[in-house]
Amino acid sequence: MGIALTLENYLNSQRIHFDLLRHEYSEGSHNTACAARVPFRNLAKGVVFRDEDFYYTVAVVPSTNKVRRHTLNQIFDRHLELADEEELGDLFVDCAHGAVPALGQAYGINVIWDEQLLEVDDIWMEAGDHEHLIHISRQQFEALMSPTLREKFSAEAGAAAFGRRTRLVQLLR
Repeated sequence: MGIALTLENYLNSQRIHFDLLRHEYSEGSHNTACAARVPFRNLAKGVVFRDEDFYYTVAVVPSTNKVRRHTLNQIFDRHLELADEEELGDLFVDCAHGAVPALGQAYGINVIWDEQLLEVDDIWMEAGDHEHLIHISRQQFEALMSPTLREKFSAEAGAAAFGRRTRLVQLLR
């Protein structure tokens, strides 16, 4: 499939130069970073939340991090829950099941991104399937995200668990 048409059209309309990186099929951000051989902190993952009124928000964080939902609830003054798989399919109709793009604004969805993504020079994101990543510079990422909310609302996932998972993926290659 490559890049989802909605994402490609959005990036082109914003005049963003991007590269498309093909990698072995993978699911999950950690596995994707390993398969694509990109730094874990440089892979921006989108996590979709909804409130009681079914208002959706894509929270964008480094793949090494987990979203602190309590912090998001305080920022938005709402009660957010993870969107379920069926909802994701309805929101991202031209994406493969589970390949959530970080550029929710391309789909008309509210976006908040973690300022920790400013600590890297290059950013990779899901392209809409499980075999391609979009690569852009941090400056391009900032330009795309400028109309969206930026806060610190994530924390690194347990380093010990992350290290074990990374070593396991490397051993399985």
